[in-house]
Amino acid sequence: MKKIVFLLGVLPFFAGGLYAQQEELPDGKFEYWKTGTTDGGDSYDDLANPFWESLNMLSELPPEMFAGPVTLFKDAGRSGAADDFAPKLVSDKLQLDATEIFLPGVVGALTVVIDDQSALFGRPFTSRPSAIRGYMKYKPVDNDSASIFVEVYRYNEAAGKRQTIGKVEGIFTETIEDWTEFNLPIEYTSPATPDSITVLFVSSAGYDFEDLFNCKGQIGSTLWVDDVAFVYEGTANENPQLATSGLYPNPSAEGLFNLEVKAACRMEVFSVSGQLLQQGNLGAGNHTLDISRHRPGIYYVRLTNAEGSAVLKAIVR
Repeated sequence: MKKIVFLLGVLPFFAGGLYAQQEELPDGKFEYWKTGTTDGGDSYDDLANPFWESLNMLSELPPEMFAGPVTLFKDAGRSGAADDFAPKLVSDKLQLDATEIFLPGVVGALTVVIDDQSALFGRPFTSRPSAIRGYMKYKPVDNDSASIFVEVYRYNEAAGKRQTIGKVEGIFTETIEDWTEFNLPIEYTSPATPDSITVLFVSSAGYDFEDLFNCKGQIGSTLWVDDVAFVYEGTANENPQLATSGLYPNPSAEGLFNLEVKAACRMEVFSVSGQLLQQGNLGAGNHTLDISRHRPGIYYVRLTNAEGSAVLKAIVR
C-alpha cells in the first residue's frame, strides 16, 4: 500500500511592535494555473504557484497505486471577469479494491509525497500576520462543514521539536450562496519569532492528513475561496484613539451593547469563525450595537479609519 505525506505551508515571522517585513500570501488571488493529465488521459487544472497544492496529483496514479479523483477545479473568481479565477474544492471518494475512501477537497501549502502516510507542515516565510482574510462561498452536503485553517510554529531547540505559537481555524456549517468576507484573527500564545506556518482550505472539516483513510465528510460538499491575504497590524490595537472605545455591558445577556466610539470610523462585526455579520459607518459618540439575533458566544468588533484600527471583543451569554 502506497502512503501519502502532506508537507503543509510554513511561514516565519517577527514578533511584537512594527514588523520588519510584511510578506504577502503567495498568489492569494489564485490567478496562476497549470494543466495536468489523469491516468485515464483527461486533463485537469491545478494551481501553478508552488506554495499551493491539492490532491489532484492522485488522479495521475494508476488504479493499483491509490488513484484518486480530481477535487480542485478552476472556477470563476469573485469579480466575474474572464481572467479572474478561484479554486473550487469538491469532496469526493476514491475506490481501492472493495474499499471506498473519502477525500476532502483541499488546497493548501501542501506537498504530497506518495511513499509515506503522514502529514508534515512547513514552508519558509518571513513575517508575522495578525489575521487571514478573504472571500468564500460554501455548499455543504448533509450537515458537512468547511475549514479555513492557519497554524504558526517555532522550533524549540531545547525541546528538540517544533511548537505551535499561533493558531486559528474557522469552521463553516451553513450554506453561503454569495461571496462573503471572512476575517480570522490569529491568536498567538508566545512572543517568539515564528519560523513556519500551515494554511489550509478544506471543503470537509473532518480531515485527517496524518491518516488519509480516516477523513470524514460528505461527497459533493463544495468550497470556493478567493482574494485571500494576510492582515498585518503594528500592534493589537493599531489606532490608540479607537482602542479606547467602550463596549458595555460586556458580557451581555441580551446581545445589546452600548458602543462608545472615540472617532468616526467603519465598524465591522465578525463571528468567532471570521464571518462578517454586520458593517456600517459610525460617527464619534454613543451607539447601540445589536447582535441579539445571533447565538450566544464571542464576537469581534473591528473599528477602522484612516489612522488605523482597533478590535473589541463582545461576549453574548
